[in-house]
Amino acid sequence: MRNAELILYFFYKNLVLTIPHLLYAFLNGFSGQSIFDDYYISFYNLFYTSWPLVIKATFEQDVNYQLEGY
Repeated sequence: MRNAELILYFFYKNLVLTIPHLLYAFLNGFSGQSIFDDYYISFYNLFYTSWPLVIKATFEQDVNYQLEGY
């Protein structure tokens, strides 16, 4: 289940980055010019790929050990 959530997240992340590029390329005659600077693309992928993994690995619990009533 955890892997499926992360795979779906990565697909969504890449669609959010790719659709503006596709629309910009369509409006500019597919000239090959990018709408974003190379640094923005690199940091977008770095930030939105690494931090969700770190946060999920840090805060996720496999089993809740807190027993109620004891």
